[in-house]
Amino acid sequence: MKPTFNIILLILTAITLSAQKYDYNWFTGYSFREDTINPNFRITHWQFNTPSLNPKFSYDTFKHIDFAWAVNNMSDFDGNFLFNYNGAYLENYKNEPIQNGALTDEQIFGKFNQTAIILPSFLSDTYNLFHKIYHSFNGIFTGAEQIFHSNITINKATDGIINFKNKKIVNDTLDLQGFNAVKHANGRDWIILDFEYNNEGYKSILFRNNSVHNINSNKLINFTENINIQTAVSPNGKYFLVASVPNHVDSTSAIISLFNFKRESGLINLVKQFYFPDSSYYNSVGVAFSPNSKYFYISRPMEIFQVEIVDSLYKLECVAKFDGFVTEPVNGFFGKTYFGFLQIAPDGRIYGTSSYAQQRYIFYINKPNLKGKACDVRQHAIKITMHSNLPTFPNYRLGPIDGSESDSLGIDNIPVAEFRYDQDTMNYRSIDFTNLSWYEPEEFWWDWGDGSQPYYTTVWDTSIIHTYAKDGIYEVCLRAKNKNGESTKCKKINIGTTATKDEEDNPLIDITLSPNPMREILIIQVNDYLPEKMIMNLYDLQGNKITTKRLYEGSNIINTESLSSGVYVAEIIERNRIVKSEKIVKN
Repeated sequence: MKPTFNIILLILTAITLSAQKYDYNWFTGYSFREDTINPNFRITHWQFNTPSLNPKFSYDTFKHIDFAWAVNNMSDFDGNFLFNYNGAYLENYKNEPIQNGALTDEQIFGKFNQTAIILPSFLSDTYNLFHKIYHSFNGIFTGAEQIFHSNITINKATDGIINFKNKKIVNDTLDLQGFNAVKHANGRDWIILDFEYNNEGYKSILFRNNSVHNINSNKLINFTENINIQTAVSPNGKYFLVASVPNHVDSTSAIISLFNFKRESGLINLVKQFYFPDSSYYNSVGVAFSPNSKYFYISRPMEIFQVEIVDSLYKLECVAKFDGFVTEPVNGFFGKTYFGFLQIAPDGRIYGTSSYAQQRYIFYINKPNLKGKACDVRQHAIKITMHSNLPTFPNYRLGPIDGSESDSLGIDNIPVAEFRYDQDTMNYRSIDFTNLSWYEPEEFWWDWGDGSQPYYTTVWDTSIIHTYAKDGIYEVCLRAKNKNGESTKCKKINIGTTATKDEEDNPLIDITLSPNPMREILIIQVNDYLPEKMIMNLYDLQGNKITTKRLYEGSNIINTESLSSGVYVAEIIERNRIVKSEKIVKN
């Protein structure tokens, strides 16, 4: 029976490792003077499970949950959304509270960034939530007292079942934020990391088969006492970052600590610390690694720094300075869109939000694998609904350390091919392809689908631009390979082709406009089509042109705050033809 069992285990392991899209749905949203009873309250849904892998933004006006501070979202391994946690309770994909899913008193304020982690179980529909309970001194939240473990079973056939909740696994004085987890070197188990409050200790927790196996308390040498704001793990699992501020009421200096991380033992060793002068916005500090693990980024209120890990001097290179942009999140309240928390996304970008105020704008690092300012920081680039925090996730797409002593489960890093594509704004037939494959691929073959010579490379972490000679529908395939195996990902891209299969007057372009009625944002979604030069003209009912907007594939977010209440007509034109016309109501 043993050989048969091993074969089954290998098959199931291969199936499990092939997807790992647990972080493909993000939710943000919270506004002053609005609540979930108000029909105007909106949550923004970020969906990365798209053909181009660019996020699709949409409003959800039916959710009962809001995201004031803690933001945790979970999808299944294929990227289908399952449930949310906001620091208080659980809500499922039907926008219904999961029965018995209230984990803390939701009236308690103090649901901060990186206070919870959701880990999927191996080969099942069970998910494990770890969260902290806080304590305060005279109303000031100073740390956490416990870590609790809850276990949830949920899939598209169930509304969510709480198997057990609030099982205490740690009772100690812990940091307020910075909760994180890393895949163990065997590729299946997890190591949960959390720092103790006001000393040099940290917890390393081994989690296996839905239960905690052991908890180690460790000490660091020459580590500055801190209050953690954000932590990050490099995608290759070798490094760990901690962004923190000193434990002094009258000091707001930021300290960034870089550690080596041992996935076999859960131990970290301090490599380098970076000190920044006082700032009046102490909690606007964030950290993230590039997808290729060559760089890490430090986000301060006024600037963003890039550090090259292989550079033994660890020089800080400023890649962006705050441009002074001011916005009005609510009537009469103005705030600057400072840089703040960072989070790497499935599309290979790093997204960021200001923790200074309830900003509606996010910034992002478009090409974080590139050195210096070529990483392309785009400030206040996307306007959505949100509070201060972005969703936080561990790296679900990290396999075992092949050949290590911990590599004992027979799990191999079999590559999964994946890529993102973006249209050039100057030449609509030039497409930028970004390789996002995972599980340690070493060789790549690109087939552009136009009869040209396939492109072979051993370089994973760069974007490749391919220019097509004419419009058409092309099937682009990426083959990724290493010594353990290979996989191929194919996607059809539609460049400038508007004719349908049967009727010339009915263009083959899927365009949706939402929300309707609109308030401060109109989202025009151009689905799976790369336009030549698509234009949206907005008219009032008297035929006066109000605004014009160039549209591209994916979500086009248009700021409509300045528009007066009334009825408008959105007319979308591609190649001198009206491809969509729709009335839009502004409240």
